Amino acid sequence: MKTKFIPAVVIFIASSLIFAQIVLAEGETKGEINWVGGYVSGIGQATATPSGNKVKDRLKAQRAAEVLALRAIAETTQGVRIDGETVVKDMMLMGDVVRARVEGLVKGAIKYKSNVEWDEGSPLVTVEMRICLTPNAPECKSNSSLLSALPIEQKKEPQYVPVEKYHDVPELTKNKELPPTTVSPKVEEKAVAPKIEVPKYDTSKPVTGVVVSLGGRFFERELLPVIITEAGENNRMTVYSAKSVNPNVIRSYGVVRYADSLEQAVKNPYLGNNVMVVPASEVTKENMIGIRPESAKAIGETTRYGNNYLSEAKVVISSN
Repeated sequence: MKTKFIPAVVIFIASSLIFAQIVLAEGETKGEINWVGGYVSGIGQATATPSGNKVKDRLKAQRAAEVLALRAIAETTQGVRIDGETVVKDMMLMGDVVRARVEGLVKGAIKYKSNVEWDEGSPLVTVEMRICLTPNAPECKSNSSLLSALPIEQKKEPQYVPVEKYHDVPELTKNKELPPTTVSPKVEEKAVAPKIEVPKYDTSKPVTGVVVSLGGRFFERELLPVIITEAGENNRMTVYSAKSVNPNVIRSYGVVRYADSLEQAVKNPYLGNNVMVVPASEVTKENMIGIRPESAKAIGETTRYGNNYLSEAKVVISSN
């Protein structure tokens, strides 16, 4: 894959290096996927041999630093996770059209910031460039995005995703009578089931969005996450996935937003003023987020009667 995607960027880099001397040390070229901000960034740093013309030298170093930033973005973008089994690199293998779209997106990256320092007449330029994960990303506004470059509408959900969608889970949590026992009453009191966290929201008003709190559980962030729930012994249902969202919303907003903290998540303006907070119960080996039947039921009840905030992707996944 790398031999197909990187060369177009490498050719661009090589043409720029004719005019500038690159000074690189380990770590001076950096790429990052910022899921909270909604972008992939690349940082490049370059200098130029003094020619006696400071303006010309700065422009040479600037151009070279931009090319290196693009290379960092190109390499990092390939690793963006789409779902539990696919990354961008895999999707680019679908054909030349997808590959060309992603390459074009990288070459058209936004210059976020640039800085120049002078050392004995030589310019040292540091440039950060970005591409957006979604068009309306919080920190990266652009008409083009990685999501719009990928044929998401052709992407089928992985086979491990439950086909059956959640409507109403059987009463799995209803208290059952304990079988006859000779254990003393004091011991029976100690056997009470642990308290289960329930969704929190203002029940007097319509819910406007949902935050799923991972509670510190490890989860690989991805463009198309899946939320499931238990539905009987060894059975699961899908509560939320890309199939739950209006296709037009996916193109403009994506399927989900991410936050590093619960406080940050509930303040997301897209969610509205009555956010339901749902605790996650697990993250499966397939990287699906599990919630309890009580939480799934609350989501189901609050999305009825025309208030389907899930179809508008008003969902944030919080690390804590």
